[in-house]
Amino acid sequence: MPPPPLRSDVMDSLRSVAGKFWPGATVVPIMMMWASDSARTMVAGIPSYGISGVAVDRNDVRMHGKDERVSVESYDTGVGFYYEFLKKLTTRN
Repeated sequence: MPPPPLRSDVMDSLRSVAGKFWPGATVVPIMMMWASDSARTMVAGIPSYGISGVAVDRNDVRMHGKDERVSVESYDTGVGFYYEFLKKLTTRN
């Protein structure tokens, strides 16, 4: 299936909030090679995006291992990022 369109409401909100949390960082859309629940929503015609607000220490990558973890700071920042992003995305200007 083709990738979803990059909707301006999603991308503008994402860039705005990401800039507050990580000044100077660039938001770069990429297509991941693994499957997710969005495969079902995309087939149903619902544009779906995976957005990560949790930083992973590149020297301590433990994705999907028996001791998978992120730092408390990354977790807390991610919670704040997701909250602010969803609030911005769903609030009428």
